[in-house]
Amino acid sequence: MFTIVKTVKDVDSIFTKILNLFTQMHYMELINCVVFIILAIITVKILISLLRKTAKRKDMDPSLLKFFIRIIWIAFWVIIAMRVMSLLNFSGAGLIAAFSAAAAALALSLKDNVTDITGGIVILFSKPFVTGDFIEFGDHKGYVEKIELMHTYIRTYDDTNVIIPNRVLTTNEVNNYTTNPEIRVQIFVPISYEADFEYVKKILFNICINTENVINNEKFSPKVKLERFSESSVDLVVRVWTNFTNYWQVYYDLMESIKKEFENKDIVIPYNQLDVHLDKIEEQQNS
Repeated sequence: MFTIVKTVKDVDSIFTKILNLFTQMHYMELINCVVFIILAIITVKILISLLRKTAKRKDMDPSLLKFFIRIIWIAFWVIIAMRVMSLLNFSGAGLIAAFSAAAAALALSLKDNVTDITGGIVILFSKPFVTGDFIEFGDHKGYVEKIELMHTYIRTYDDTNVIIPNRVLTTNEVNNYTTNPEIRVQIFVPISYEADFEYVKKILFNICINTENVINNEKFSPKVKLERFSESSVDLVVRVWTNFTNYWQVYYDLMESIKKEFENKDIVIPYNQLDVHLDKIEEQQNS
């Protein structure tokens, strides 16, 4: 209780001294304070300019650059505040006590936000992804627009901006397609039990290798395999690889090519059907 009362008195003393600043401060002290602030602003501008040039030369993530600029400005205002406090002859112990009480209250009330900030710092320095990367998280896929201390902004294929708290990204699985740009496109193709299995496989394979943007090399070659036996069809699976930027284009091109080629070759895509067999029962009457 005594500590709280003392802190309140210290804060009240701070405001009282600020109000009396212009009546009690000598002109030379005021000039020194203004000159110090101007020189500090010039120094900060120079530091930020040098940081921007270094970031451009080192290809630094824009989000990380913004983080460093914020740190510089925060340090600037702290130094300015300390300089003004020294001119006003404030008690250092009282000021520390006031800030400590405010920090404790904020930490308790903004616990989740503090965790988000910690997550943002982890993301910025560990770099599981950077601005411009294409990532997948949960049901969302998209490009990282920017990484801030509390949130990461993702732009999806349908141009929707998704804002995700950083604590969620640091505690769950995130797939970064930019690190490994090859992505698999998978399509299931049902054929009838009467169809020539090997013949259909050759047709599907030729479609794959002739589709634009499909990767065909030793590591990533198209695959056509028998996936399962369904009630009304034999299901084949077509697997190809492409760059993640071409995923949907390759997917739709394959779907259209398969449909057209099956029509040209008279290959039937079966649909679910039910065969009902009726047995005629002749009733014999006893004579």
